[in-house]
Amino acid sequence: MTRRFEQFFADTKSKRRILALDGGGVRGLITLGILGELERELKRRSGDNNYRLSQYFDLIGGTSTGSIIATGLAHGWTVDDVKTAYLTIIPKVFGRKRAFGLLEPAYDEYPLAEALKRFFGDDPLESVDLETGLAIFAKRADTGSAWVLCNNPRWYYYDRKQPGVGYESNSGFKLRSLVQASAAAPHYFRRVQIHIEHARENVPPGEFIDGGVAGFNNPAMELLSLVRDPAFGFEWDLGQDQIYLLSLGTGWLRERNVGGRLFVSRTISALRSMLNDVSLQQIAYLQGMSRVALRWYINSEKEYQEDKSYLAPPGAPLLTYQRVDVRLGDDKNRAGQFLPETARELRGKPLSKTELKRASLITNKHRKNLDLLLDLGEKAGARFISLAPPPDSFNPDPWTRQGPIGPGGKREPRG
Repeated sequence: MTRRFEQFFADTKSKRRILALDGGGVRGLITLGILGELERELKRRSGDNNYRLSQYFDLIGGTSTGSIIATGLAHGWTVDDVKTAYLTIIPKVFGRKRAFGLLEPAYDEYPLAEALKRFFGDDPLESVDLETGLAIFAKRADTGSAWVLCNNPRWYYYDRKQPGVGYESNSGFKLRSLVQASAAAPHYFRRVQIHIEHARENVPPGEFIDGGVAGFNNPAMELLSLVRDPAFGFEWDLGQDQIYLLSLGTGWLRERNVGGRLFVSRTISALRSMLNDVSLQQIAYLQGMSRVALRWYINSEKEYQEDKSYLAPPGAPLLTYQRVDVRLGDDKNRAGQFLPETARELRGKPLSKTELKRASLITNKHRKNLDLLLDLGEKAGARFISLAPPPDSFNPDPWTRQGPIGPGGKREPRG
């Protein structure tokens, strides 16, 4: 049973649906707002008012806060289940600051660790209660290597065969540890230790930090690579009618590196802007190789990259791709018009300076801010469903998986 998805993943000819979820702390509520609208649309299409995203997507991957959402959804949770969990743990996780983040992390990791233990228990990556493919992104700081972990039994590092019997089986790593590692953002949380080797004595555990540091804060491009790279065992066929990749953000805000009087402020600002730059680069690449119904504005030079996939063979996009996010700032196009996915256009009025400042923080736990983020996500989701919903050609047949790859046994959050 622990290998129940092996044959399902090994089918390279079926149409495939992939969900990529960005990191972003409490701004994950924007993602949840978008997902809520998508879930409602899929309930309507399927005719099943209890329909779950785990039954639609064949692979759900996330980084940091996106890994929390991804793991909950992959267990068969509804979007409301995840939302309730979020609103419960955010005030605890980002409660009182313990330090300034210079000599010690800014926040205590204990509330997050306890919440993840309550939600996912001791479930391993190979858990039989996962209802679909799951990918989690982290960085192993002590070796400097980026880690992508997935529940495909055909993955090179799934069991002890590679790198050898002296190592722990990656399929046995606890989900709560992997998710906490993915969310261990430097400055905010302490590194997460995971034991990798067991044969040799006195071998220190691996130390893991947020996957965004590895360039995976937006994991969409890496997820596409994962399902094509033979090392991960998927090798799904490319094609605009074969792969649908939906990528959801946690609020876009251009990071202006003006810093402050302190040199450290300028340094931190520059590092934050790098995450945005990498994400935007990946969006541009994916749009350049895909069929896209609603294009994301890149900049005044590229604009929407026109309506063609210039990184794919002429007339043959490699996949169908859609990016959905909210621009928190008042971004404009080359003609000076506000872009339609700005908060101003979505809600009919701009964010005030105070609202913008609060919404841009990834640790702002105040309920008024959380409600604002969720509302922005819902409005962006409604626009997405109205203008560029998942193509009907990717509707599952049948809608709900049955038999050995059907629903798991723990569809409700614990605790």
